[in-house]
Amino acid sequence: MMQINEEIIENIKKKAYKHLENFGFENDDIKELIEDGIISIKSKLFLIEKALKEKNADTLIKITHALKGILLNMGMEEEAEEFRKVKRLYENNNNFEKLEEQVKKAINKLKG
Repeated sequence: MMQINEEIIENIKKKAYKHLENFGFENDDIKELIEDGIISIKSKLFLIEKALKEKNADTLIKITHALKGILLNMGMEEEAEEFRKVKRLYENNNNFEKLEEQVKKAINKLKG
């Protein structure tokens, strides 16, 4: 199953730093905001992994929705869009395998 690897974390840090810097945040504030975001993202990825193992579509949709919001706040619109597709896909298909495939695609997008 997936692992929360450093490749994902480093990519998130780079993109989030640029985004927050563009909004005029100071370096120390940026670091703190990114670390808070990383903690939230790690916990959501852990819960996604658990929901995938349990084949729990409802939980998976709720967690990916929350993760989408965190990613948007960190300036990662493209990555958030992939997680937004999860809910739509399941509503249109009601097929867990397709849902799982989209979640994995979205997580790969986090790697950059």
